[in-house]
Amino acid sequence: MGSTRSHPLPVEMPATSNEFEDWTEKDFDEEIDRLNKRLREIDSERVQVQETLEDDDDIMNDPDVRKMVENGEHICHMFDGECLACEMDEEEEEEEEEEEEDYDGEVRVLTEEEVQNDPEMTAQVDKVDELRAHFC
Repeated sequence: MGSTRSHPLPVEMPATSNEFEDWTEKDFDEEIDRLNKRLREIDSERVQVQETLEDDDDIMNDPDVRKMVENGEHICHMFDGECLACEMDEEEEEEEEEEEEDYDGEVRVLTEEEVQNDPEMTAQVDKVDELRAHFC
């Protein structure tokens, strides 16, 4: 049958404090919102850490390299292939070649009316007039 031995633990449980006893429903809602917000922050941090670990070998993570790229410096000597500066140089060369191809070598004198109807030319004339007034 059953054991006649006495139980080693006290039969009566000690009273526990309930720190939430005085909380209102609004307090609970605010705490839940705060904890949900904190969970989103932690998830976001975790994603950033994972991305950093995955992209650790990417040369663009180096602040010095990023600064060089922002300054338009060539970084192609650091890895195989063209860098952004190389690509930009090629685009500039292509644009210059296109401009040279478009220029037919003809020198044309514009009438005053043509100059006034062309906003770019008008701006240049205004700039020259300002310079003339400054130096006279």
